[in-house]
Amino acid sequence: MKKFIFLLALLLLPIPASATDHELPQIDTGQYELSGDTKLACEAILCLSSGTRSGECGPALSRYFGISKKKWKDTVRARRNFLNQCPTVGEDASMPTLVDAIVNGAGRCTADLLNRQLRKREVVRECIPDDVWRKMSWYQKENTPRCRDKYIWIVDDTLPSYCRTYAGHEYTWKVGVTYVGEPLEGGHWIDE
Repeated sequence: MKKFIFLLALLLLPIPASATDHELPQIDTGQYELSGDTKLACEAILCLSSGTRSGECGPALSRYFGISKKKWKDTVRARRNFLNQCPTVGEDASMPTLVDAIVNGAGRCTADLLNRQLRKREVVRECIPDDVWRKMSWYQKENTPRCRDKYIWIVDDTLPSYCRTYAGHEYTWKVGVTYVGEPLEGGHWIDE
């Protein structure tokens, strides 16, 4: 046992390297650093591909969501052009579809926004149950309608296609929403 510990200690002792030993090649990382809109575009793609956003995403997301035109289609085109400045978009076959999913879904597929946009008025027919109706007097039956229509607000439980594409892309993580409950019983969207 003592021999094992002695050999282990010998192996773990630092051995000085001579100047003639092979040195690892030095890589100049300066040529690979991105800057300006190119850097912000790549950061925006990373940040918008994840449901969790760190504080480092602030400048990139401000730049991305700051792109706004008079018409929505022009805004989408300008945001797509901005994200396409990232060099990796042209290197991977899945990146252009990710950019399209981000441009069409990011910021539009939050639970808060979907609960407002997918809200609609629904007609619900309420009828007095048979056992209660039978117990009512003739006078009550004459002056009370058996059934009546009631208007309620519901949140549609069908996810828009652009949100399904955005949440279902292979490069996105935790960007989806989930519908909880039933539409006629107060169902709504929550963020994952």
